[in-house]
Amino acid sequence: MPLTYLDQNALIELGRKARNTDFRKKLDSAIESGSFAAVVSSWHLIETAHTANLANATELANFIDSLNPSWLLERRDIQMLDVEEDFYTFLKIASPSKPRVTTRSSAFAALNKQKDSPKFDIPSRNFVQQWIEHPKQLKVLEEVYERNEANLLRLRELTKQGKLTDEIRRRVDELLVTGSLPKSTPAGLEIGRETKMEYVHQVDVRVIPSLAIETAISNHEWISQGGADRNTLIDKFHLISALSHVDEILSDDKFFHRLYPVAEKTGYVKAKLLGNDEFVKHF
Repeated sequence: MPLTYLDQNALIELGRKARNTDFRKKLDSAIESGSFAAVVSSWHLIETAHTANLANATELANFIDSLNPSWLLERRDIQMLDVEEDFYTFLKIASPSKPRVTTRSSAFAALNKQKDSPKFDIPSRNFVQQWIEHPKQLKVLEEVYERNEANLLRLRELTKQGKLTDEIRRRVDELLVTGSLPKSTPAGLEIGRETKMEYVHQVDVRVIPSLAIETAISNHEWISQGGADRNTLIDKFHLISALSHVDEILSDDKFFHRLYPVAEKTGYVKAKLLGNDEFVKHF
C-alpha cells in the first residue's frame, strides 16, 4: 500500500474535487481498497487554522479525517528519533525502530512530549477550532518563523562574505545533535554527559536521514535568494519530514520541485514527487 503525503494546496484541491459526488465515490473506493493511503501531519492542521474563516477551516479539517489518514510525526520529533537510533548504534545498544508514520493521537501526543492517551484522540476540527478561537496558542510558532527568517538572511550574508566556515557549520551540527539526544537507554539507564559528548564530537549528520536532508536543503538555501517567509518555512517542514517516510509526495509547489533533487542527493529520499494533475487522473 503506497503512502501518499499531500502538501496543503494539494489537500485543499482534493477536497474541492471531492465535493463532486462521483469523484467522492471514486475517492472512497480507493481509500477502502488501499490504493490510496493518505498521510498528513500536524502542520496541515496548523495551516488550516491560519484563517479567520472557521467554516472553511472546519470543512477542510473534516475532509482530512474523512480520508482516514495516517499521521507523520513533526519534523523535530523525527529528528530526535533519528539521532536516538544513531546514538544507540554508537553505543552498540539494540533498539527497535519507532514508527514515524502513526495515528493522529500518537502524533499529537509526541508533539506535546507526552505518552499517547485518549485525550489526544479527538477530531481534527477540534484542534483547528481551538487554535482559531485562541490564536495566542500558535504565537510560539510565529516566533519560530521570525527567527528562521532572520537566521536564514544572516547565514546567506555570512556565506556571501565567506565567513561561514567549516568550524561554524560543525558547531551548528553539534548543537542540533546535542539537543536531540535521549536522556536514557531503552532500559531506562541514565546516560552520562561524557558518553554523550564522545558521540557528539564524532557524529556525522550525513548518516542521519532527517538531518542529512535538512543540512542539504539549508546549504542550498544559504547560497540561494529564495524566500525566507512563513510559507517557505512550513513547506520545508513538510518536505524534510516526509521525504524518507512516504512513497509519494503530492505537490505543484515550485519550491518543492526545486529542492527535491537537492535532497535526493543525500540518498535518503524514498518518496517520488508528483504533480496534482498527475495524481488525480488515477481516479
